Amino acid sequence: MEGPWTRNETSASGQVFEFRLWALLTEQSRGQLHVFLPVTDRGIDALAHRLPDGTYFRVQAKARSSLVDGEVHLVVWASALLDDEALIVSGLVVEGGLGPTMLVVPVREFKRLADLSSADGAPVYSMGFGMQPRSNSRWLPWLVPAESLVERFGIGPAAPAVAKVGEPRPTWRSDTGFLGEAETVRLLAEDSGLNLFRPFPDLETSEVGVLHLESRRVLGIQVKTVGVDRAHPYPTVNVLASSFRPSPATYIVVLAWLRGEARFHEECLLIPSDELHLIAQPKVSHGHFEFDWHPGSKAESHLNAYRWNLDQLRNRVSSLVG
Repeated sequence: MEGPWTRNETSASGQVFEFRLWALLTEQSRGQLHVFLPVTDRGIDALAHRLPDGTYFRVQAKARSSLVDGEVHLVVWASALLDDEALIVSGLVVEGGLGPTMLVVPVREFKRLADLSSADGAPVYSMGFGMQPRSNSRWLPWLVPAESLVERFGIGPAAPAVAKVGEPRPTWRSDTGFLGEAETVRLLAEDSGLNLFRPFPDLETSEVGVLHLESRRVLGIQVKTVGVDRAHPYPTVNVLASSFRPSPATYIVVLAWLRGEARFHEECLLIPSDELHLIAQPKVSHGHFEFDWHPGSKAESHLNAYRWNLDQLRNRVSSLVG
């Protein structure tokens, strides 16, 4: 389809901007920025995880499909700007891509520099920026050429990626693994103070991003699910070593699926990722960190410090980010 976006297509143009933005961040960073999208829309449009140091950027995307007097004009309700440390990323949707200039500004600075007025009695912030910024624009420090967008996220020009010889190829996640991820999301979603995100694509240690709506702290979670039946009463937990990046902000949740009963065991594990080396086998086996787990065992074990009742998982994760 060609021609300008109509008023009835505003939502669609916003979605186009967001997915082009996520693709641009991934492409320019060569995968050093990993994008997580929200399971539910609660104000933050994405988490951008900077893999080299584990930093999570909270991103609010603001798109426009046309210029007004040669500028992108933004009008944002004050009630939508509750996270002062989040980044507003704005730009123009053009045919086949994005406009040449992007705005990347912390919410705190946006509220300081934008014009404050009201609409229907509610406060709103408004501003505008051009595709060829003037040297005297108050927004100049926060404007960046689209081809250099990733630099505003602390990523410099990247060298072409070189595949490691002998690195294991990714494999499809099993149905049992998907069950565990879905159950973890379901349990955490019962806490209205948590905002949950899933990565697109899934290419790193964290598979679920958890944002606390008050503290604004973020926790990454990798979910491992093992199947338990008569033939495998004491399953082995495997964590792929090639993509594993331990971080104080990343935890591993382990669930046990009881195949014969079609339910999860009442016990789970919650392990700080930077402590995995303390409980895994001394050496990586077939490209994986490995350890055995006996769900429900009463015997003394090096896993005792990480054992929790499954119905406690939500509160425990909330306390880690609260």
